[in-house]
Amino acid sequence: MDKMKKMGLLGATALIGAGLAALSEERIREFVKEKIEEGAISKEEGKMLVEDLVSETKKQKVNLEKNIIEKLHGAIQMADKELADLADKIDEMKMQELEAELEKMKSLRKGK
Repeated sequence: MDKMKKMGLLGATALIGAGLAALSEERIREFVKEKIEEGAISKEEGKMLVEDLVSETKKQKVNLEKNIIEKLHGAIQMADKELADLADKIDEMKMQELEAELEKMKSLRKGK
């Protein structure tokens, strides 16, 4: 697979991860804000909860991105190997066809 395509896939993965983290952080803040407004927790507890949850979300995002990148890298390596194997088979088939054509020409020459 072309290096630019590989980098595009990895970049897209990172952007998706960053988007998910931002969305999660926004939802965490909204949830904690609601709990503060309901009086279930204090502002200080809410602040600490947001920090803890956002930190954990970021760790999970990093792990998810790492796993996705590893899986993509493995898939790309497998695809590259399969493409190289196919190219070798095509080259081998072309050689066999050329050899057969050469033998055909030799036999036609002998017949004259």
